[in-house]
Amino acid sequence: MEPLEVLAFSAHPDDAEIGCGGALAIAARRGLRVGVADLTEGERASRGTPASRATERGAATRTLQLSERIALGLPDGEIGRSREAVAMVVEVIRDTRPRTVLAPNGVDRHPDHEAAARLVRQGCFEAGVGSIGSGALHRPAHQFSYMAHSPFDPSFVVDISEVWDKKKAAVACYRSQFCPDGGGPATALFDGDFLELLEVRARWFGAMIGARQGEPYLCRGPVPLPGLPDPPGRDASEAPSLEYSMW
Repeated sequence: MEPLEVLAFSAHPDDAEIGCGGALAIAARRGLRVGVADLTEGERASRGTPASRATERGAATRTLQLSERIALGLPDGEIGRSREAVAMVVEVIRDTRPRTVLAPNGVDRHPDHEAAARLVRQGCFEAGVGSIGSGALHRPAHQFSYMAHSPFDPSFVVDISEVWDKKKAAVACYRSQFCPDGGGPATALFDGDFLELLEVRARWFGAMIGARQGEPYLCRGPVPLPGLPDPPGRDASEAPSLEYSMW
């Protein structure tokens, strides 16, 4: 498999679009190879079916112009930390060799999001351990957490204003989960206003950095920069930027 620059892990189809769809769209627009690895098919969701969600996932993949979409097929609701699950994540990381890995935050309302965060963190570490598994060793240079449901104070916020419409369109592909005509019972995410709530969140974090829409991220250590951050309003082409140092 051809290496990826950015690989996002999601507990369920739609998590990556919600949490880091803007950053993925920006990376793809810059010509980078970007992928998503779905740990489960979301088969235990209250709305939709695995078949309908697979169709929606394909539409969202095309909308974001992803280079790869990988399905690991772990059981929804039982992601856990089994050796088999860790081995699958290790294999994906060694096969795709991403420079940057994105995953849900480790503290979240949904247990699957928390389990996915632990699983990906362990997989990223073990992918660089020679005594584990097979294949060429690889450890991503950067691991960042995206916001799934529960809020956090971000380490940094990415300006996604230029791709906001694309992110919103990618999330809207999951009609069974978020749209009034999706069918099925009401859920914590479905109340007819989810896309509006997502925009409010993007506007809130965008306001923190002087942008129209922003996407928050968390990291475990300092964010590397090639120099002092650019002052607001400066042309990003005039000096190195945060995103370039990551990707």
